[in-house]
Amino acid sequence: MSTIQLNQNSEEVEVSKIKQIQDRYGDIDIIDMVHQFLTTENAANQQKRIEEGRLGKFYPSSIGRCKRSVVYQMLGYPTKPIPGQNLLIMENGTSFHNRMEDIFEKMGILVAPELSLKDEELRISGRSDAIIWNFLKSDDEEDAEEITLYDPNDKEKIIYQGPANHILIVEFKSIKSKNYLKLPKSKPDKKHEMQLQLYFYLTGIRRGMVYYENKDTQESKFFHVFYDEELVQQVKSDIKEILDYVDRRELPEKEGNALDIMCRYCDFRNLCHTPISEEEWLEMYFEEPEAS
Repeated sequence: MSTIQLNQNSEEVEVSKIKQIQDRYGDIDIIDMVHQFLTTENAANQQKRIEEGRLGKFYPSSIGRCKRSVVYQMLGYPTKPIPGQNLLIMENGTSFHNRMEDIFEKMGILVAPELSLKDEELRISGRSDAIIWNFLKSDDEEDAEEITLYDPNDKEKIIYQGPANHILIVEFKSIKSKNYLKLPKSKPDKKHEMQLQLYFYLTGIRRGMVYYENKDTQESKFFHVFYDEELVQQVKSDIKEILDYVDRRELPEKEGNALDIMCRYCDFRNLCHTPISEEEWLEMYFEEPEAS
């Protein structure tokens, strides 16, 4: 084949590729292209999850969320498309986790980057964040009962064997400034504390911390959390209540109304409430009340 023919074929391939891109994304800029791709990819992954029968699992991150929205999710109800920008924000949260685990490893305090979390009765499937050495342990604190933890990627490989209070399980949270400033002074957000209590129940670890980062300023703070049997039972009870609704294919009562911030950002808002556009929601939310 001559050099001229090779160049012609190369040009035809390039033109064809450009045409495919233009047909796929239309007349939009690169930012909108990225957002459109992420939204489409996420929707495809959700559909794949349904087709593969990966429904009915309870994820630890659902603790403290509206029970109705969790049941919607577990039953496979369709969600509104998640905007690409929101997916990028979620990706930043994942990057924060990875960054901190890498730092902890270099510091020499990392035991394991994650643990597999499974429980047949509670239908739990998920993974924890980092496990680190308990640098907060006092010299006079007695050793707790011994536990054995395994590598999530190799069930026969032991990653820790020793007293339950010699290690900490860390839950990383990357949050906006306004939520960071609203954090309680002496303890973490209640739903994050409950999430750690579930981890304690599933792993046998009895100490942990919630490590917050202000995603706008990179300020950080942490809260030490101890095992609390009463909270563990509350968490288990809440999960069993949700599973009961799932088994009966019924929905719990609504926990908010269409004007609540909680409902505004819910993926199932238009299933739970009369479908309205973002503009209509804003108009309703900020509407001045009529004078009496």
